[in-house]
Amino acid sequence: MMMNTHELTTFIQIWLKGKGLYTGRIDGDFGPKTKQAVAQLNKVPDNWSDRRKLVGAVQVICHEMGVDAGKIDGYYGPTTDNAYQRAAFKQKEGQEPPIWRPEDINQAKIWPKAYTSEFDSFFGPRATNMVRLTSPYPLRIAWNPNQIVQSFSIHEKVKDSAERVLTEALKHYGLDGIKKLRLDYFGGCFNKRRIRGGTKWSMHSWAVAIDFDPSNNQLRWGRDKATFARQEYEAWWKMWEAEGWTSLGRQRNFDWMHVQAADI
Repeated sequence: MMMNTHELTTFIQIWLKGKGLYTGRIDGDFGPKTKQAVAQLNKVPDNWSDRRKLVGAVQVICHEMGVDAGKIDGYYGPTTDNAYQRAAFKQKEGQEPPIWRPEDINQAKIWPKAYTSEFDSFFGPRATNMVRLTSPYPLRIAWNPNQIVQSFSIHEKVKDSAERVLTEALKHYGLDGIKKLRLDYFGGCFNKRRIRGGTKWSMHSWAVAIDFDPSNNQLRWGRDKATFARQEYEAWWKMWEAEGWTSLGRQRNFDWMHVQAADI
């Protein structure tokens, strides 16, 4: 498994400096001063190679931060990498990383499963039973941000739910926060079309799906690129999930722009 020695060393130096064990520069260089500080941990054997000492220090620090890195053996495997990623996030953000495993997401079960007889019975034919939802904050058309809309077409059965989420988002983030996070970049709701690259009808055909900020959360992008996968959007997703809406990004790690009132 690949490891970035500069990043790992920076992580070590920051932690050691916070504990008063290191007085050098935070430069990512595993040099004499850093090695001397690591030696004070008393859990990294002196006879290990520099590489093993580096990894061993990461493992020790992860454990000190309450993150299980497995055995302190100086080898950088999947367990150590997972522990480091979590500990590095805690070090930088001051909190645990956001939940992204689908099985750990607390999503209310409200809406029927997509492409089932229950779904068809509940929502009816495509492009029917639509009403207007007035947004609690102005929405910019994503492909033409200078064009502002205040309302959009949506299925009558999900209208109140979506409106509650948008109202709660405005209350939580404030208008400035909404704009900063581009939660006002509206990518559409009703659109009678097939799913991209498939034959089934899109959830947009029933107006039970909404897209936000598509340029920064493109269809094939995963959490490594999509902005909606970042920590600052955690509250946004929890609001939708409390109303039973499904994020394809959170559940399947693609199409992070998309949220739908249908289970998958």
